[in-house]
Amino acid sequence: MLKYAKITNDATKQCDVALGNYVPSGFTQMEVEQAYNGAWYVAGYTPIKPEPTYAEKRLAEYPVIAEQLDMIYWDKVNNTNLWQQKIAEIKAKYPKE
Repeated sequence: MLKYAKITNDATKQCDVALGNYVPSGFTQMEVEQAYNGAWYVAGYTPIKPEPTYAEKRLAEYPVIAEQLDMIYWDKVNNTNLWQQKIAEIKAKYPKE
């Protein structure tokens, strides 16, 4: 995407981008891309998003705490172990590295 930008890090080609109609001094028109983390880079230098860790994958799949507590409550009432099975399934799917 063509925008007015100024390189702030020569090694990584990270840059500041002028948003709106005002063009600050020292900014030139160049092709830039926004990275996964929101930072701007000269086109072709944008870093690739790292693969999530096993902990991040687990966290994304765990039910929210309120739902887990509800599962635990109903497991006690019904003498089941659905919560334990669900957590074990997630841990098996994403083992520690």
